[in-house]
Amino acid sequence: MSFFNFVKQGVREMAIARPEGNGDLIFKHPDKTVPRFAQVTVRADEWAVFAREGRPAGTLDAGRHTLQGAGIPFLQNLIDSATGGDFLLSEIFFVKRTPFPMPFGGSLGHMIDPMTAIRVRGRCHGDLLMRIENPEQLIFGYFGMGKYQENPDIFSWLTDMFFMTVKSTLGKLAKEQRRTLLDIMDLQAELGAAFVANAPELNQVGVRILRVTKLEIDVPAEDLKRFDEMRQKVAEQMVGLQQDEIAIQRAALQAQAEQAKAQVGVQTAAYQAQANQYKLDQTYAQDSKYVQNLAGGNYGAYASGQAMIGAGQGMAQGGGNVGPAAAMAQFGVGVGVAQAYAQGVQGAFHGVAPGAAAYPPGKAPPPPPVMGAPPPPPPGGPTYHVQFGSEVVQLAGPDAVRGEIARRGADPASTFLWTDGMPSWSPAIVLYTTAPGAPPGPPPPPAPVGA
Repeated sequence: MSFFNFVKQGVREMAIARPEGNGDLIFKHPDKTVPRFAQVTVRADEWAVFAREGRPAGTLDAGRHTLQGAGIPFLQNLIDSATGGDFLLSEIFFVKRTPFPMPFGGSLGHMIDPMTAIRVRGRCHGDLLMRIENPEQLIFGYFGMGKYQENPDIFSWLTDMFFMTVKSTLGKLAKEQRRTLLDIMDLQAELGAAFVANAPELNQVGVRILRVTKLEIDVPAEDLKRFDEMRQKVAEQMVGLQQDEIAIQRAALQAQAEQAKAQVGVQTAAYQAQANQYKLDQTYAQDSKYVQNLAGGNYGAYASGQAMIGAGQGMAQGGGNVGPAAAMAQFGVGVGVAQAYAQGVQGAFHGVAPGAAAYPPGKAPPPPPVMGAPPPPPPGGPTYHVQFGSEVVQLAGPDAVRGEIARRGADPASTFLWTDGMPSWSPAIVLYTTAPGAPPGPPPPPAPVGA
């Protein structure tokens, strides 16, 4: 075996990988010439980027790869012809693909609180969780061909670009939610999401900001004191406004209650009027039915009967602890009231106004006597005009009237008469209760024993 064959055999067995213990975001392999058929090991959390003369050639994903043209097409562009094709002229970068944190922070300068118009100074710091999305674009568009170890702060400008949006995002969120800057500063999760949403576009360098962690925003103590004083004034004003609003609402509710009460009163009065009218209609219908069925259409007889029933009920109850004579007097008063009611009703049915004298159909009372000396009374007493059916008979004195009624078998309660001094026609029953010849009343009760 020649020396060159031995070298070739060693090359075939050469392995290329990130050194153990190296955690750089981007690790550049130190050799620019790589033997063909070498083994390149790419870890699961990284890529291997090949470049030649500052231009990207290709990228290998995680796994173990043998550098031969059949499996990796872009290797044909990396073959060094000067070595007879046994070496590749290439730079290899191992780039982390897992998220990595980058600290940020600094002064936010002076800001005007949108709710209180107070000028405050703030500071903000935290960590950005970023991830490389396009390793070739990151290396050739931003990182360059140098070593990451030579410039570890290469990502500082990305954090500076992000920090520029923090101040504007704070003010915007405070205006949208109508809160003070101090209130907004306590919303760490919501602020972190808003910072990411408003972060500058980093696709041109192949990097993406995933989230903001360990976010802290604070203001100096003197600014907090001014904020607290303003909060107290605003709170007092809000309490006054709330009290005024409550008073207005109470007055409105009271007015509504009064209006509802008035409406209930109106409805109650309307319902009461309807009930009273219904009761009157029922009474009228019932009285009309009784008159037609029980009194033969004669309202006078019906009224007299009602009065006599009422008087009988009063006498049965003791008449108010009065004697027999007083009881008979009450009976006569009841009959007179009934007669007055009957005459008013009958007159109403015959076209006579209530309170006027009612007369039998086709009859009128005799004309009043001529002014002058009164005529002498007839021998038997005053002259009574008594109606028996359609006939009117003149009789002298109460005894004659009672005798004629007895002779004809008429009912004194339904027989009407009139004489001088009477305001209207009245039932003849009045002669039985007021005249001296009236039938005697019941005997007085026996005296108590030992009286």
